[in-house]
Amino acid sequence: MHCLRIAVLGPLEATIDGAPIDLGSRKQRAVLGVLTALAPAAVPVERLVDEIWGDAGPANPLRSLQVYVSALRSALGEYGDRLATEGRAYRLIADGVEIDAERFSRLVRQAAAEPDPDAAVALVDEALALWRGEPWQDLRDLPLVAPVVVALEAERLTAAAVRARALLSLGRHRELVPWLEPLVEQHPLNEELRGHLMLALHRSDRQADALEVYAAGRETKADETGLDPGEDLQRLQAAILTDDPALRVEDVELRSRRHLPAPVTSLVGRETEIASVVALLREPDNRLVTITGPGGIGKTRLSIAVARGLAADHPDGVWFVALDAVHDHRLVAGAVADALEVETSGGDVPAALKAHLRDLRMLLVLDNFEQVDDAAPLVSDLLAAAAGLRVLVTSRVRLRLYGERVVPLDPLATIDAGPLFVERARGVDPGFDAPPDTVAQLCDQLDGIPLAIELVAARVDEIPFETLHKQLAERQALDLATHGPRDRSSRQRTLRDAIAWSVALLPEELAGRFARLAVFDGGFTAGAAAAVTGVTSADLTALVRASLVVDAGGGRFRLLETLREYAGELLGDAHDQVADAHAEWYRRFVLDADGRISIPAWIKLIDPDRANLRAALERLYVTAHDDTPVGVRLLELTSALGRYWYHVGPASADTEWLPRALALATDADPTLRGSAAYALAICRGEQGLVEEAIEHCRTAYDLLRDGPDPLWAARALNSLASLTHDIGHSEEAAPLLDESIALRRTLGGALPLAIPLSNRASVAVQLGDAATARSCLEEILRVEGDDELEAAFAMMGMADVELLAGDPDAAAVCLRTAVETVMAEDYQDYRLMECLETFAALAVVRGRADLAATLLAAVDRAYADEGSVMVPADIRLRERRTGAALAALGPEARRAAEDRGTALDLQAAVRLARQELL
Repeated sequence: MHCLRIAVLGPLEATIDGAPIDLGSRKQRAVLGVLTALAPAAVPVERLVDEIWGDAGPANPLRSLQVYVSALRSALGEYGDRLATEGRAYRLIADGVEIDAERFSRLVRQAAAEPDPDAAVALVDEALALWRGEPWQDLRDLPLVAPVVVALEAERLTAAAVRARALLSLGRHRELVPWLEPLVEQHPLNEELRGHLMLALHRSDRQADALEVYAAGRETKADETGLDPGEDLQRLQAAILTDDPALRVEDVELRSRRHLPAPVTSLVGRETEIASVVALLREPDNRLVTITGPGGIGKTRLSIAVARGLAADHPDGVWFVALDAVHDHRLVAGAVADALEVETSGGDVPAALKAHLRDLRMLLVLDNFEQVDDAAPLVSDLLAAAAGLRVLVTSRVRLRLYGERVVPLDPLATIDAGPLFVERARGVDPGFDAPPDTVAQLCDQLDGIPLAIELVAARVDEIPFETLHKQLAERQALDLATHGPRDRSSRQRTLRDAIAWSVALLPEELAGRFARLAVFDGGFTAGAAAAVTGVTSADLTALVRASLVVDAGGGRFRLLETLREYAGELLGDAHDQVADAHAEWYRRFVLDADGRISIPAWIKLIDPDRANLRAALERLYVTAHDDTPVGVRLLELTSALGRYWYHVGPASADTEWLPRALALATDADPTLRGSAAYALAICRGEQGLVEEAIEHCRTAYDLLRDGPDPLWAARALNSLASLTHDIGHSEEAAPLLDESIALRRTLGGALPLAIPLSNRASVAVQLGDAATARSCLEEILRVEGDDELEAAFAMMGMADVELLAGDPDAAAVCLRTAVETVMAEDYQDYRLMECLETFAALAVVRGRADLAATLLAAVDRAYADEGSVMVPADIRLRERRTGAALAALGPEARRAAEDRGTALDLQAAVRLARQELL
C-alpha cells in the first residue's frame, strides 16, 4: 500500500514508499513544515506569510505561496492533492499521510496505557527509533516550531519514563542503568527519571551509587531553585537507606528460570500453605513433596506459586509438567522429557532423563499425577539419579514412596473464600456487590473449594445472587458450578466433572460403597459407616487417601458437601434402602445411650451427629406408616432427643418434632407417649410457653403415674411443680414439690433428690421462707456432697438464701465456692444465667447498681441468643431485688452500663462479677 511519510523528528523529510522527495528551497520546505505542524487545520495565507517571512515578506507573498505550493504538489506526485486550497487558506489533508511526530505521540500514549511491560517497552522503543536527531532542526526559526519542539521533548521524556517503569517491572534494572544515566545528566531536574535511576541502581545492588544520585540531584535543585527534592524522591531515598523489601523486584535472569504456566487470574489466599510447602522443600532431606486434595481444591495453583517462590534456590530452573492429558503411566517419562526439552532420539527415555538431570539443581513439578500413579517408581529413580533434583507432585492420592512428604490441602478459609468469590464475580459483573456474611455462607455451602467458588461466581451475571444462595442452600451446587472457561480441561469446566474424575480412579466396588456414604449428614464414625453402608476401615483409609473423604479427627470422617451431593447422584435408586438403615442405626444409637451415661457425656456423644439425627427423623417420619403402631420409632427417637434438646437448645426448631411425633403416634404405648409429652413440656417451658408446658406436663403425669416406670412420673411431677412456680404461682407450686420430694423418697434413691429439693428452695426464696430454702439446700449438700457440680448448684442457691437473710458477705462466700466449678462445665449456660442474677442482686446490696445493670444485660443477651425468655417468677424475683436500684440510675448511666453488658458473653460477665464483687 502506497504511503506518504513526512518526518519532522530531525530535519524535515518526505518520502513516498521509502523514496525521498526533493522538497526544494528552504522557503518551500517551510511551507510544508507549517502545514504539517498545523495539520489537519486549514492555515490562512496571512498565517503562512507571518510564519515564513515575518515582517520581511515579498511584495506579493500570495504569488510566492502559490508557486511554492504548486512546486510541492508536483514533488509529491500522486499525493499532490493532499495539499488542498480552501479559499485564502491551504490545508494538509491527513488521509494517506503519516507524520512521524503524530505516530510518535500515538505510540507513547499506547505504551503508557499498556499493562504488559514487555509490550510497553516494544512500543516505546519503536517510538524513540523515529527520532533522527533534534526535531525540526532545519526549521527552528519558524515561530510556531519552538512550542512544538518543547512539547515533543517533554513527550520524549515521558516515553523515557514509561520505558524505565516497564524495564523496572520486568526486572531488567541492570540494562536500564547505562541507558538512564546520560538522560538524567541531560535533565538534572527531572525527578521521575532520577528516581527510576536510583531504583535501578539499588536493585542492581549499588545502594551507595543510588544514594549518590539522590545527593547530586538535591544539590542541583538547591542551586537552581533553592528547593529540596520532592516528597516522592525523599521517600525513595529513605526506603533505599532501610533496604525496604517492597523496592525489590526479581532480576530478569531469575525469572528466566521459571518454566511455569502463567496464571491469568490472581491467586487469592493460600499464603500460609505456600510458605509451609516452600519451607518444607528447602529442608535438605525433603526432596519429594506431594500436595493432595480433592478436585478443584487448588493444588495446581498452589504448586505453581510454590515453584515461583523457589526459583532462586534452583539455578537450573523450576519446570512444570502437566500430566492431565497423559493416561498411560508408561508415557510419563516422555512427557517429562518433552517439557525439559531433553533429546531422547527414540532411545531409553528414562536413561536420557537421568543423564540430563544428573548434575542439575532443579525443581520438577508433576501436576495431576493421580491417573498415572503407576509411574511413581520413575519419580523415585529420577531422585536417586540426580542429587540436585527436587520434585513437587500434585495428586488426589499420595505416591507412597520412601521419603515422600504429604501435604493435604484443606478448603479455603472463609476469610479468603469470600474475597475470591467477589473478585471472580466482578470479573463478569463489575458492579457486583453482596453482604460479606451472605457471601461467606454461600462459600461455606461450596465447601470452600476454589473451583466451585469460581464456577458459581462466574454465573452472577445470569443468575441473581439471591437465587444462587437459595439454590446452594437446597444442595444444587453441582448444577450451578458449570459453564467453566472453554480453555480449561474438560474436568475443570464443571464441578461434577472434577469429582467424576476422582471417583473414576476408584475400583468399581469401592465407588459403589463411597456412594452409600451420601446418607450421612455432617460426618460419621467408622462404626456408623460400617453398620449403615458396609464401608470398612480399610475403605475409609483408601477414600481419605483419594481425597474423597475427610478425616475430621476424633474418630470422625466427613464428605465435603459437594462430594456428598455427587455421591447422592451415584446412589440413585438405592437411596431409600440406605436411608432406612441410616435412620434405624441412629435410632438405636440414641436409645442405647439414653439414661445409661451422665447427661454431659450423653450430650457430648450426640452433639456431633445432630445433622444425622435430623436426617434420621425425616426418614422415620416418611416411613412412619410402615411401623406398628404407626410412628412408634419416630416417637421413641423424639422422646429421647427431647431431653437432649432441652439441655442444648430448647428453643431450636428441632423441638417441633415432638408435637409432630405425638400427633402421628396416637396408638403408641402410654408410657412412651408420656415421656415424649414430658420432653415437650420442659422444652416449651424453656421457650417461655409456660401455660402450654403445664398442659403437656399434666398430660405426661397422667400417662405416667400409673405406668410401669414411676421414675418418669416423678420427673413429670417435679416439672409440673416447677412450671407452676415459673408462672408466679409459688403457693401452688410448694405442695406439688413437697409431693414430688416425697414420691422420690419412696423410690429408694433411683432418682436424685437434688432437683426437687433445689426447686423447693427456689420456691421458698420466692415466698421469703429462708428457713425452708436453707433446709432443702443443706440436705442436698449432705446427700450430694461428693458430687462437686451438684454441691456447686446448692451453694448458688444458698447465696440467694443468704441475700434473703440479709447477709451479703455470706452470699459472696457461697458464690465464690460455686462459680468456678460451674464455669468449668459445658452446657451450663442457664446456671451461669442464674448465677449472674444472684451477682446482680449482690451488686445492688453493695451499692453497685451500674454493675447490676451490666450483668443483667449480659443475661438478657444470652436469653436472646438462645431464643428463650425469662419466666414470670424470675422476672418477679429480679424486679424485687434490683428493680428500684436500676430505676434510680440516670438514663445515660443505665444505658451505658447495659451497652457494656450486651457486649459480654456469659463467661466474660461472670469473670467481671467475680472481679468486682468477690
